[in-house]
Amino acid sequence: MYIHEPLRHGKGLKVKKGEQFVIPKDWLTLSLDPLKSRGHFTRYGLNWFAQRIFIEDYPKDKSKIRDELQKIEKKCDTFLSKSTLLSGLDIENPDHTEKIIQILNTNKDTAEWWAFFTGVFLSRLKDALEKYDLDQAVWAMSGVERFRSMFIFKEHLEVAVWMGHSAKKVVDILRTWDNNQKNNDEGFWQTTFKENSYVLSQVFAVPLIFIKDKAYVGGLNIDRKEAKFVDYLYSIESSKEAVLVEIKTPMTRLFGSKYRGTYKPSAHLTGAVMQVLEYRIRLNDNLKNILDGTKHDMSAFNPKCAVIIGNGKLQLDDETKRRSFELFRSSLKDVEVVTYDELFRKVEVLASLFKLVRKKDEKSK
Repeated sequence: MYIHEPLRHGKGLKVKKGEQFVIPKDWLTLSLDPLKSRGHFTRYGLNWFAQRIFIEDYPKDKSKIRDELQKIEKKCDTFLSKSTLLSGLDIENPDHTEKIIQILNTNKDTAEWWAFFTGVFLSRLKDALEKYDLDQAVWAMSGVERFRSMFIFKEHLEVAVWMGHSAKKVVDILRTWDNNQKNNDEGFWQTTFKENSYVLSQVFAVPLIFIKDKAYVGGLNIDRKEAKFVDYLYSIESSKEAVLVEIKTPMTRLFGSKYRGTYKPSAHLTGAVMQVLEYRIRLNDNLKNILDGTKHDMSAFNPKCAVIIGNGKLQLDDETKRRSFELFRSSLKDVEVVTYDELFRKVEVLASLFKLVRKKDEKSK
């Protein structure tokens, strides 16, 4: 019988003097892939674990080489025997070898592929050692280490490395903003958001699925004129509800002339709002035709709309302008108006959660 007593508020475990603390077998899983690990490494712990997976099997002297090779072989065999990819197949059964190789040949980008061929080269190495064939042994050992390194990468490192690579995209898009805050080329921003569609999903507090840029939402006449294309079409991951995003540029004016102590919204701003509302109506009328032949599942009961426009940091430079802008956009029931600096500030907050800090280029200072 295993009993544990939680600490206050259910956090942690209380271990009293004289008690024996037991961690159940196979409960503690360590991996450099944070999605597989049950613990959290310190920086020193990462170094220790890396040495463990790369160096631990290194024999202390040459007389132990066969024992260490046996350990590597056992580790690979255990991994393959537990693989769902090779479910129902026995790697020790010669009758299954052809089927195993056939499966692996269509799944070369897997840990199973590298584990299997680590075992293949281990067999060649042992054969070369028995025959005292030095060249064959060196060649086979070289193969063992290369395949084993890839096996370790796929098992422990790939996801973590990909996370780091993906994280760099967040830093890169912030640098793009630093260097293009006065870029008035709408095509540039169209391309930038298409390549980094996750940025626009920061506008809403729910996960979004990118459907299409320049998506047709209806309005095509018999003469093929008056077609309506929204800049970006998304759907909310959970409800499948449509989301329409219209973009202008950071340099698009937010205000027109001053009127009796306040500022009127610019024609560009009101035009963008009316435009996306028009797209909203068109989308609802043409949803079936839009989704026909696609794999996407999307509804348009109450589509959300957003307009990305202007740079509040540059244009909202006094209290009256800030108040006028907030009064205008807060009065909009169906459209979210977000300035570029607000949008990229959301991305910056996201980056700070993972301690991603970019150095601003001299050009942006």
